[in-house]
Amino acid sequence: MSAQTRLNEALPESQQRLSHQATTLATHGYIVGEVIGQGTYAVVKKAYWAKFKRTVAIKIMSKTNAGETFLQKCLPRELDAIRNLRHENIIHYYEVIETTMRVYISMRYAEHGTLLSLIRKQGHLPEVRARRYYRQLLAALEYIHTAGYAHRDIKLENMVLDGNDRLKLIDFGFACRARDADAPVLSKTFCGSHAYASPELLQFKPYDPVHADIWASGVVLYSLLYGRLPFSNEKQVNLLLQKINRGVIFPSNITVTREVQCLLKQLFLPVAKRITWPELGRSLWFFIELEEESPGQAEWPQPAPEGVAEPSAAKRSKVDNKA
Repeated sequence: MSAQTRLNEALPESQQRLSHQATTLATHGYIVGEVIGQGTYAVVKKAYWAKFKRTVAIKIMSKTNAGETFLQKCLPRELDAIRNLRHENIIHYYEVIETTMRVYISMRYAEHGTLLSLIRKQGHLPEVRARRYYRQLLAALEYIHTAGYAHRDIKLENMVLDGNDRLKLIDFGFACRARDADAPVLSKTFCGSHAYASPELLQFKPYDPVHADIWASGVVLYSLLYGRLPFSNEKQVNLLLQKINRGVIFPSNITVTREVQCLLKQLFLPVAKRITWPELGRSLWFFIELEEESPGQAEWPQPAPEGVAEPSAAKRSKVDNKA
């Protein structure tokens, strides 16, 4: 019996798990640091990748602690998405390491943390800054949807900021294929957080995950502007649906433009009336001038989300006045 085997047998199980993780990652050139995130089946740790002399984040998922649904559906879908999606506003994934016990996903480290952490520190953001982040989120979502996927877990915790203050979308654990030969593939499972869930999702009926992502993006935008959720994080679905049905309310203590309030109203409509991708790109809010955050940080004018032509003034007005 080797010395390492005898040592492993003498260690408590939790210490053995840590030892195995460190050994596996060290073999691939990683020096593991502190925990920077945690979920149901995964933990995210900061690490130094000696091979390329860079700091990374590593998502570590336990196969033994995960349920059958996670192993058979969620994990394969996540790996499929991160291997196929590449965009400047999606976190860059470096490599996937899989053992009999765990899956390790190495990705770029985002120096400035999550949008949730930012909102907790600052309360809410100036409208010009919120628009910049929202543009970047929409650019990522449009790319994902065009590629035939849906994220299904859009929330402040799943958006991080890099060293250049650029938004990066992370965590594709609930991602799924949303299109099959250009036809929508309806989802039949509840995914993500109640606070970001669209009404059709909360009704537990088959739903188009692309439209659900668009609704969730509205929750993100509202939270950036007002520092609070538009409805609530209520876990009782009937009560949450009642609040949604009453319509979105804009706090009077924070001043934003009429244009962004009109856009939010269009985002928080029943799915049959909700704003769609072409209309979203033509929203007047993306074209009006906003006061800059600080000198030298010009935010306007900028193009509409990628792939959407800038509209004429008449079209802008027509879309803006829908709400």
